[in-house]
Amino acid sequence: MNAPLPRALVFMNGRNCARYVGAALESLAWQTHPGLHVLYVDDASDDGSEALAREALAQFFHGRHTLVRNPQPLGKAHNAHVHLRANRAHGEFVAVLDADDQLLSATIVAELAAEYAAGWDVVWTNYETDAGQPGHCGPLDPFLPPRQQGWKTSHFFSFRTELLDGIDAGYFQDETGRWLGAACDRALALPVLDQTRRYRHLPVRAYRYTVSNPASHHNRDPQSVNFSSREQQRCAEVVDAKPPLPCRRWLFGPQAAGDAALAALQQRLLLALAGRAAPPVATATAAVSTPPAPAAAEETWSRVAAAELHARCPGLLALALDGQAPPPPVALLWTWWQWLQRGPAAPRVLQIGAGPLSAAWTALVQGLGGRCTVVSGDAERAMALYARLDSAGLAGDVRHAPAVAAEFEGHAGQFPNLALLPEALGELDAVIVAAGEGGELSADAVLALPMVAPRLGPRFRLNLWAPDEPRTLQQALALWRRAAPELAYVERALGGRALVVHAAE
Repeated sequence: MNAPLPRALVFMNGRNCARYVGAALESLAWQTHPGLHVLYVDDASDDGSEALAREALAQFFHGRHTLVRNPQPLGKAHNAHVHLRANRAHGEFVAVLDADDQLLSATIVAELAAEYAAGWDVVWTNYETDAGQPGHCGPLDPFLPPRQQGWKTSHFFSFRTELLDGIDAGYFQDETGRWLGAACDRALALPVLDQTRRYRHLPVRAYRYTVSNPASHHNRDPQSVNFSSREQQRCAEVVDAKPPLPCRRWLFGPQAAGDAALAALQQRLLLALAGRAAPPVATATAAVSTPPAPAAAEETWSRVAAAELHARCPGLLALALDGQAPPPPVALLWTWWQWLQRGPAAPRVLQIGAGPLSAAWTALVQGLGGRCTVVSGDAERAMALYARLDSAGLAGDVRHAPAVAAEFEGHAGQFPNLALLPEALGELDAVIVAAGEGGELSADAVLALPMVAPRLGPRFRLNLWAPDEPRTLQQALALWRRAAPELAYVERALGGRALVVHAAE
């Protein structure tokens, strides 16, 4: 029997949020995680917010909420130190949701709980504004102090409750001892992050940040910059000047030694990828001049190829180190790099089917200065690929196109509806169809050529990648050659794992 997931304490703050508080609490009520308690702090509202919150809490969270009202406006920093600390027993981790914002995913609190069950201490997502603009949250390097890496953890932020114990009141106060009136999310997050390196970013937009609220700091200051008022900037400087708390929870145990060893290994990998491998350790044995063994020669050329790819396509390194999938072999990436380079500069590329190489293909195309669009008939695959590209800092254009029935030369099947693609995509220079080896199309990949034909440029190339489906390659070759004999066909391309079709010269 599985153990229950850790309990969540959702920390909500609001002042004069009558327009928003109902939607905020309703978005929380949709959460699938059963172990959820809401701590709602009304900061002396005078617009009826408290009554609305009380009614919604009673409706949605009967017996699972605590409502506190401040007699005068004291701010989130005060509320975090006083009210959150007093109610910490209600949850094993804390998630922060403002009363004028909303959650976009009904499962996100359960997803956070699963990460805490797996041993993480701080978990956050990305967000979008109520105008639809994507947020700027991202991952932190666990081998560097978090304060050196910029502000990447704003929404939806959560942390293991016990980390609150190590933060004294001074971290929530300015130099005069007054409670901070702004930059309170930062004041809470930084000392939490100081104490651990076990933090994790979930690259999903799970939170809607209401930037249009006229009561927000940035909307009350005509000189605000990037949703940050002058008061927020001043308070952020105060927060950043606080001394960092000592780290007591390292990635690999209670001491820093394990993390240091892995960081050294990571540095050696980076040096190797850049073609600057650390020199070998000297031994007492006299050097003997011998030709390199074949394996050593292959390793040398792989290192040269890796260095070139790293220089031209830095996104590949981010993908290789993100831990989401084993990196493709350097030799395979180099083969694809050479194939893509044979086309025009800054190619317009369409990928059909989200497969294991889709993220790497996107990085390679962007390394050429091109534009890569990925179409998938599987919504979950599309979302996962978009999240991975976003986490790696790659501007991925990933689209879900539900499959439709299609028929070609007697083969009937399902294929992503390419009619949903915008006309602005223009004529395509290259098309990559992912079939087999984790791709989603399999035998229906033979429908690719007729389905994509209206969008092909005059000097197009189409690559049907099916490394473990030779029958699909053979069937596609037979059908396509019969229907379009004027095209040029390259059988057994890319080491026998692909069929390439292009306009005849």
